[in-house]
Amino acid sequence: MIRLVASYPFISKTLRDAGRTSIPSTSHCCTAQLQKNGTGYDDLNDLLAEPADLEFTIDLLKIEVPGSFEKETWLLDENEKRNTIPELKEAGNELYHQGKYKEAEEKYMLALGFLEQIMMKLKPREKEWDELNKIKTPLLLNLAQCKLIAKDYYQVIEHCTSILDDDPNNVKALFRRGKANISVWKMNEAREDLKHLSTLDPSMQVSVNRLLCQINEALKIKDDEDRQKLRGKLF
Repeated sequence: MIRLVASYPFISKTLRDAGRTSIPSTSHCCTAQLQKNGTGYDDLNDLLAEPADLEFTIDLLKIEVPGSFEKETWLLDENEKRNTIPELKEAGNELYHQGKYKEAEEKYMLALGFLEQIMMKLKPREKEWDELNKIKTPLLLNLAQCKLIAKDYYQVIEHCTSILDDDPNNVKALFRRGKANISVWKMNEAREDLKHLSTLDPSMQVSVNRLLCQINEALKIKDDEDRQKLRGKLF
C-alpha cells in the first residue's frame, strides 16, 4: 500500500498544476525534487512526509447512454462519417457567412479528412470514388477561400492546384490561385491562370483585368526600384 501511495503526490501535483493559471515555483516534479523542495501543496507535502492509506470518494455526475451524446470523431464508423460530411459543410458555410473564417476552416478540414479516409479505401476513377471527389471539390474551394482571407497563400495554391489537376477548367480555383500567385510574387503563373480564366468565363473579365493591371503595376514599381538601386553603380 505504501508503494502505491508514494506515487500519488506526483500524480496529484501534475493534475492540479494542469488546472491552474499560475503554477507553484516547484513545478519540476521528479521524485527527488519533490522530496527535497515539496510539491507546492501542503496536503501533498504531509503525505510525502508521512505516507498513509488513502480513501477516495467518487461522485457520479451523470450517465450517458449510447446515442444520447455526440460521438468523438475517432469513434465514427464509415457511414456516420459519410452522413456527417454535408452537415460539416453546411456548418462551415454558416460560420463563413458570420465572418468566423477560422472556425469555418476547421469544419471544412474535418469534412475533407473524413472524405480522404473513405476515398483511400476506393480505387480512383471508380464510380463511388468519382462521386466523392465531386463532394471534395467545393470543400477544397471553400477551404482555399478561408486560407486566402487568412493570407495563407501557399495553402491556397496547394488546394487550388489539387482541384485543377483534376479539373483544369475550374473557374473558382483558377481565380483564387491567380490571386494567391500574385501575393507570393509568382506573376507569370498568375497571368497564365487569369488569361485561361478569361477564355472560360467572359463574365469574369472585369475582375481579371483588374488583377492583370495589379500585376503590371507591381512589376513597374519593382522595375523602378531596381533602376534606382543600379543608378550610379559602375560595372
